[in-house]
Amino acid sequence: MATISKAKVLSIKEHGSEIREYTFLLEKNHYFEAGSFLQLTLEQKEEYTRWPDSRNFSIASAFSEAGTIKLVIEKVGVYTTRIFNELSVGSVCTVKYAFGDFLLPFFDKTAPVCCIAGGTGIAPILSFCEQLQREHQSNRLHVYYSFKNEAEQQGVEILKTMVPPSQLHLFCTRQALHNLPNRRMDWNDIQQSKLDLKQAHFYICGGESFTSYFRKNLNEVGAANIYTDEW
Repeated sequence: MATISKAKVLSIKEHGSEIREYTFLLEKNHYFEAGSFLQLTLEQKEEYTRWPDSRNFSIASAFSEAGTIKLVIEKVGVYTTRIFNELSVGSVCTVKYAFGDFLLPFFDKTAPVCCIAGGTGIAPILSFCEQLQREHQSNRLHVYYSFKNEAEQQGVEILKTMVPPSQLHLFCTRQALHNLPNRRMDWNDIQQSKLDLKQAHFYICGGESFTSYFRKNLNEVGAANIYTDEW
């Protein structure tokens, strides 16, 4: 059963003018799997006979006994604009969690986990990295992450501490940054990993065309375990 909880904003980190990373403290803290998503509403009631207008967001952190969670939110419409305008440090909203099947494999604790993310699609991948580091399995991680510019990169410093350097691949599409390819990532980049297509687990998270492109190529070469999450 989903948990409905008040969530207080502890901190806000800006990633340019259109993306923010929010850290919340949950009033009701229940376990959730890395990769889950929640529903956030700005309406506040003691009882809900009908769940109000809300938006879905991937949780960008693994479960914490302290009750904190992180969300990466991009301002792309009326409701997310309201979130930007109405949620400041100390504000309270309501969340309903946890949902989704974009989760780490339950019964495979050894095969590589290859994550392919674009923009704010890095959010659930950050939760994977945190969870696998906690389980001393960071060596399984292969992360491919594409972002527009330095301001909009999210979690890169965290990724650098959790993912083996030779298995972290960063791409900046609209700004030349030191030691990073200034282009979109493509299928050839993934192929160079030489991962076992029958054993590895491939997670793709990004916009519709981004997700479709990599899923199509993985299907064509016979990858056995493909999971997608579109935004």
